Amino acid sequence: MNRSETPVHKFHLVHTGKIRFNGDGFASIRCCLHWLLILILMIALAAGCDGNDGSNSDATRSPKQRIPDGTKPCEHPEYWLFSLVSEKYPFMVHYCDPNEEGMAREVIAHLEAAWEVEVNEWQYVPPPSDEGLCGPDGAFDVFIWEGHRACWVNIVSEDIVTPWGGRASFMLLDPWGPYGGEILGQTVAHEFNHATQAANDWHETAISFEMTSVYIEQFFGPACSDCIVDFQSRPDWSLLWDDNYNTWYMYGSALYFHFIRDRYFESREDFLPHLWLEVRNYPDLWVNSPNLVDGLNTILAPLGESFMDSVIEFARWRYYTGPRDDGKHFRRLPTEWSQLPFLPESGVSMTSLQAIPGLYKIEPAPMVLGSVYLEIGQTDASQTSFELSLVEPLDQTVDWIVQAVPGISEDTDGNFVDLKGGSARVPFGPDGTRTLIITSLPRVPFDPDAQTGNRCTLTVRLAH
Repeated sequence: MNRSETPVHKFHLVHTGKIRFNGDGFASIRCCLHWLLILILMIALAAGCDGNDGSNSDATRSPKQRIPDGTKPCEHPEYWLFSLVSEKYPFMVHYCDPNEEGMAREVIAHLEAAWEVEVNEWQYVPPPSDEGLCGPDGAFDVFIWEGHRACWVNIVSEDIVTPWGGRASFMLLDPWGPYGGEILGQTVAHEFNHATQAANDWHETAISFEMTSVYIEQFFGPACSDCIVDFQSRPDWSLLWDDNYNTWYMYGSALYFHFIRDRYFESREDFLPHLWLEVRNYPDLWVNSPNLVDGLNTILAPLGESFMDSVIEFARWRYYTGPRDDGKHFRRLPTEWSQLPFLPESGVSMTSLQAIPGLYKIEPAPMVLGSVYLEIGQTDASQTSFELSLVEPLDQTVDWIVQAVPGISEDTDGNFVDLKGGSARVPFGPDGTRTLIITSLPRVPFDPDAQTGNRCTLTVRLAH
């Protein structure tokens, strides 16, 4: 998990007291002694924090206090002197201090629960043995590090340990940090899913990893509201855009897998571990081929669909989220908490325009595989439709797909707008508005590893 840190509340210990005066106007001696003792204690604490008296030297500090930033746990077992082994699955949890045993047991319980669902029930590939390169044996290793604040999975080495290119990995957690506490269970489930991904293909694009793990974590705890807000507020970005973790966009893209599951696979969960089998890099284990797009094409082909087909239809589905949920699209998971499509803040961002004749340049213009959402409103109650056209010169590297939502009749959730003749009339809905979804599709095969972030110029014309 690579989310930006959430705010941490700091509690300050404040001494309060009232100085009472006796009849002669002198402060109470007891109160003065009280404040004098506090002053001495504060001076002593300040001296101790400085550490110059040698009382806080490496010889007296606990192992977890001595761990330097950037330490690679597998290479420095001397900091993690204690460990507990799962009685159910081949993994162990390493910890620094005897007082951390309770937390280590809690992590074991969470990881056993994640392993049970992800590997045993859904058939994700478990982490392969590291042959003792990390920890004392081949079991999957988890290191807990108080104060590290981050949580992640990384490969033990660049060595390929399976015929299809899988790698052994390990996990690092700070269960006391911003991803612990009430969300520790879903943090563990999220990170463990990265370990199953490494077992298949460590060369995939970053969004492939986070899209999958955030989808998984919702079965173990509340959905990430910041994730879906960042994703739905940027529909103009490519659906598979890697923004280098500058926002939560890649995490919120898990919404796409909700769509894939419910639209094509009858709400079954086996589609996703199947997808990860299809992206294994074979026969060249060092090149990301097949990639995520190739894998999606493979699992959708038996249904007569393709990745590009899914991009178009997903652009429509993501309209029906949050306050626009119509109960006909995304399935609610059998959990006690809400998932990404149903959070109140998950509605897709759109631009509102009145159907006043004129040219409207779209800013920001969409990337390839990006969409814009334009809500067009009546100028008066007598206006029943408007004319739409796209203005030349359009970006010639993409095809433009235009849809109008919601559907006018009850048997449809939207309509394609055919602009082959140059323009088309679009009727308003009963509420006097209609939303246009304009999506750019590449005219050449799409490689998610070769995205540039270039924008596709787009201007629309509205007329009566």
